[in-house]
Amino acid sequence: MQNSIGFKDQKFFIGMDVHKKSWVITIRSMGIQIARFTQPPSVEALVKYLEKNYPGGKYYSVYEAGFCGTDTHEQLCKAGINNIIVHAADIPTTDKQRKNKTDLHDSSTLADKLEKNEVHGIHVLTRDQQELRGLFRLRQQRVIDVTRANNRLKGYLMYLSIELPAELSKTEYLSKKALDWLSNLELSIEAGTLSLKTYSEELKYQRAQLSRITKLLREHINLHHARSYLCLLTIPGIGSITAMGLLAEIADFNRFKDPDEYCSYLGLMPWEDSSGEVKRTKGIQPRHNKFLRPLLIEASWTAIKNDRGLFAYYSKHAKRDSKKAIVKVTRKVALTARGVVIKQQPYDPDYYKRKEGEQKQNNEGLKEKQECI
Repeated sequence: MQNSIGFKDQKFFIGMDVHKKSWVITIRSMGIQIARFTQPPSVEALVKYLEKNYPGGKYYSVYEAGFCGTDTHEQLCKAGINNIIVHAADIPTTDKQRKNKTDLHDSSTLADKLEKNEVHGIHVLTRDQQELRGLFRLRQQRVIDVTRANNRLKGYLMYLSIELPAELSKTEYLSKKALDWLSNLELSIEAGTLSLKTYSEELKYQRAQLSRITKLLREHINLHHARSYLCLLTIPGIGSITAMGLLAEIADFNRFKDPDEYCSYLGLMPWEDSSGEVKRTKGIQPRHNKFLRPLLIEASWTAIKNDRGLFAYYSKHAKRDSKKAIVKVTRKVALTARGVVIKQQPYDPDYYKRKEGEQKQNNEGLKEKQECI
């Protein structure tokens, strides 16, 4: 009967619950579930099944973003399957589905929502951009490792009441001279000396790794995003690390439909919990890019010290709440970064003044027209 009817141009929607050792597949078409099975984690096996049972159809698939990255997505697309990757939190589910969660139910939900067009895919970076982003995130993790190694060594020194010379203990982070001084220090027994040298060598190693990764990251940013990188550096408060982070994490700023979508990605938009006449605003969104938002907020504190316009903007809103005021400045700095990258032009400190002047002129023109009418 399948051979007599045929499936040319018929749409098939495939929900995939992807795991390391197996995939749970649910297939829907024309509003009904037509297949559900478990298979090995292989795109070739899925394509072979579809071509055997539903030849000539149009195939659409979806799976949740997770450990497997985007390689499966690339293979599915090359095989002629229109695939999307969705964020797990963006899949609409009922309370009953959340309380009765299995792989079969997950794949069925994905297939059903895909057929109803109720799920939308995330932006998939190119392989090169994913590797560049991975290098930046590795750097951020290495910064944490350096801080931990520094604190472990300082804690050990404090526990043994070892005090550094006054000229070597002016900063929280132990300098190279301080580490050299500690390397020549002998404690009462060999065990203590070995512990001290191990802590010192760990800190030196982590710092060397951080320096190497930062240098390599800067080289690749200059290779792939040289003009955008130079434009970002002209913005007050944005230094080399923040600029590299924006380009490594986002790459293409045009992928956002509007400024609100861009700010929502960064976690700089407010969120509400309102019902009826009761309106509750809970500050900035908890869902955000955890690598970029802290960098941008830190950059904003520097920006208000170096730019009069941003300082005036911060002072205007800080009267009510200084924390909310710095978030507003951060949003402005982030939007400025988006603008200079898209236009490929350096920062213009008089841009907002001219924009406000143009807006005032337009408002005055509208008033004159209304008065004439």
